[in-house]
Amino acid sequence: MRDAIFILFVALILLGITAIKYRKQIAGMIGVARMLKEAAQPRGRSVPGDTGKSIPLVNCTKCGVWVPQNKARKVGDLFFCSDECVRIQKTV
Repeated sequence: MRDAIFILFVALILLGITAIKYRKQIAGMIGVARMLKEAAQPRGRSVPGDTGKSIPLVNCTKCGVWVPQNKARKVGDLFFCSDECVRIQKTV
């Protein structure tokens, strides 16, 4: 019985020394495990950067590409996807 306790004590000391030596790697593995656990759980409509407001899409008058309204170039009542489409429309 005494020998078993001594072996258990030595094993715990070796485990502690190993944990101290590799603490950064252990912390990294725990972080990865937490990240994978969080990624596996559905959160509904939670999207990073989602403020809850939807931005309508508008159609470029010249080339027909759909772009978010806040990124589109507006000339009068017309929307364009880029300055190039605005320039091409003005020359036509």
